[in-house]
Amino acid sequence: MSTLGAQKSQQARALLNTGSVWLTLTREGSDPASKLLFDAAVSGRAAFFLHPDMTLAIVANYDVGHVERMGVFDEVVAYERSFTDALQACLTRFAPEVLYLNYSESDHLSDGLTHGQFLTVQRLCAEVLPNVEMRPSAPLLAKVRGVKTSEEVRRVQLAIDASCTLYDKLLPQLKVGQSEREIQGLMLAIAGELGVEMERGDYGGALVCINRVGLAHRAPGSDRVKAGDLVILDHGLRVEGYCSDIARTIYFQREGESDAPAAEQRAFQSAYDAITQAFAAIKPEIPGWQVDKAARDHHLANGYPEISHATGHQIGRHVHDGGTILGPRWERYGDAPFGVLEPGNIFTIEPTILQSPEPSMLVEENVLVTETGAEWLSRRQTQLWTV
Repeated sequence: MSTLGAQKSQQARALLNTGSVWLTLTREGSDPASKLLFDAAVSGRAAFFLHPDMTLAIVANYDVGHVERMGVFDEVVAYERSFTDALQACLTRFAPEVLYLNYSESDHLSDGLTHGQFLTVQRLCAEVLPNVEMRPSAPLLAKVRGVKTSEEVRRVQLAIDASCTLYDKLLPQLKVGQSEREIQGLMLAIAGELGVEMERGDYGGALVCINRVGLAHRAPGSDRVKAGDLVILDHGLRVEGYCSDIARTIYFQREGESDAPAAEQRAFQSAYDAITQAFAAIKPEIPGWQVDKAARDHHLANGYPEISHATGHQIGRHVHDGGTILGPRWERYGDAPFGVLEPGNIFTIEPTILQSPEPSMLVEENVLVTETGAEWLSRRQTQLWTV
């Protein structure tokens, strides 16, 4: 039985009004929302219905046993020869006034309905539900994605704990002369030892950036660490389908140094304090931009450049999990900074200092929004690490 699927589908049903139905169509896993809403993966073409009173699945006859054993659906309908006949029968049976479908013009995480599947629904509804109103499920899907259940929090915490352990194991292995690519290889090897999956993205794994070479979302290169360098590491681990996202900054000491220079320490302290300010600002029902402002204003008051991106984003099934962000009210971010925080949201806090040739600084923590404020999920970096 899938405890997660039962929790998420119940959470989604609670968002529906009388007369509305939420339909997720998938074939060969085409709509990733089926994993989020039902924790379901099927081989054949399938339709998953959320109704205020029940959940129903239409699946190929060879998927029936698997879906029934999940214990997520109140009813499982099998088809052998015609999927569309089964789908049309269920649309007629529910006869909704409003039909929610997984498409969106702005949120890629809510745009899993393929054009061909949309045309199928459009045609069938024209025949049996000519007056139905089709709406995008994006606002509902964002809420279901953003508000984590207890099971989701457990899984994210496992990923976060693994990330903290990875850094513990990595730090003693770092030394001057290693290349960015070699450090990434060490991180991948440690993840393998821990039995977890590293999010590789487009960069082959963790971001490893020597500050003097340039801090950005880029693949690690062949540049080697020199004494006096700052190195920024940023990675996410995936455990049971859920992600962490934690970054750390490390200073490689010159000969005779017992600590990092004052400029590097001052930059770290500003980043640490900006995270503390953002954490203190987190409360349910406040918009994300207010949290961002607390961190942004702190850096500016210390004479550092304005943060060039959002202070934080949600994590969950994805490293960037969509929905409300802790970001500025810039056109670039659309409505995301105006969304309000809700208990169960899990955010990163990463108020980065980007400057050259002066020290840049990236420290990224993970927090859970609670009924009264926030809770640390990651073990904080309390001082600038040195090698």
